[in-house]
Amino acid sequence: MSGGSSDKTEQPTQKRLADAREQGQVAKSNDLNGAVVLATATMIMGFFGPYTYNTLVSTTESLYTKALLHPHIGRPEVNVLMISMLQTCFLLVAPFFVGVAVMATLSNIIQVKPLFTVKAIQPKFEKINPLQGFKRIFSMRAVIEAAKAVLKMTIIAMAAYWLLNGHMSELMAMGKYDDLSRSVSILMTVLQEITVWSVVIFLVLGVADFFYQRYEFEKQMRMSKQEIKEERRNSDGDPMIKHRIRQMGIQMTRKRQLTSVPTADVVITNPTHFSIVIKYDPDVSPAPKVVAKGVDHFAMKIREVAKEHNVPIVENKPLARALYKLVEVDSMIPPELFVGVAQVLAFVFNKQKGRRAKTKRV
Repeated sequence: MSGGSSDKTEQPTQKRLADAREQGQVAKSNDLNGAVVLATATMIMGFFGPYTYNTLVSTTESLYTKALLHPHIGRPEVNVLMISMLQTCFLLVAPFFVGVAVMATLSNIIQVKPLFTVKAIQPKFEKINPLQGFKRIFSMRAVIEAAKAVLKMTIIAMAAYWLLNGHMSELMAMGKYDDLSRSVSILMTVLQEITVWSVVIFLVLGVADFFYQRYEFEKQMRMSKQEIKEERRNSDGDPMIKHRIRQMGIQMTRKRQLTSVPTADVVITNPTHFSIVIKYDPDVSPAPKVVAKGVDHFAMKIREVAKEHNVPIVENKPLARALYKLVEVDSMIPPELFVGVAQVLAFVFNKQKGRRAKTKRV
């Protein structure tokens, strides 16, 4: 087990990042999303605001004119006028909401890439645990978030004061103008500047917060050397179990090879280290095959089985080394070793033939 956060000095593995992403844990700045939404709404209002205002005014005048000119207006006529007004309002407002929704979605996708997981919204006990709730409220993260909110409001207030102070003389003179439109124009100019500067400030703070959130996320995802070791062991399997499985496989392979020794033609030995079992059946393969081979202890076991079943054992150190190194089990003898193996087989066959002939004469 790892100690504290000071032990987490290693960069997170891809598996840890993937697991965190599956849980919905990603580096994302809600401040940046809010700034993008505010900027989008401001731009849409800047482009479509005058058109929306003029359209609403003309539509309202048209409805009142129709209502006043109609001598006997009733509920059906009122319903038609209201539906027409609602349709106009919907068409005017739809681009605003669609634009904001699209930009908010794009902001999330750019930050975290396409992500869909239900684990982030699954109910968890710690979310309703009062003790955990108090810990979150008084945690360092909560303090930092509160400080960020205060900082944002302070910067916005200072920018607004700076802008208002620059237009103070014009604002103070608004009461002296007889033309209301001029006063409204001055007020709208000041509000526009405040809005634009607010958007710029929110965007700058949002980008800064995104990099801060990514730094905090990477810091949170760091791992200790022990955690990396345990993850690698869990991913690759327990080395002890893998070793045991490998040993069982070797034992099964050796047992299968030993069953081929009694029917073999010859065992070529080193004689102390290697044992190579050769079998030649012209009806099965065009060249002799290595049906078993072993080194050290297993080589001795092969020789024991060969002796029990009267399989000839021939000592040939260079040939035994070459066969063990170059030829796999159940493979035919390669051309470069064929002459040496053929000589051994000829010697064995001639010896067996002579033994049979001698037995026959007796």
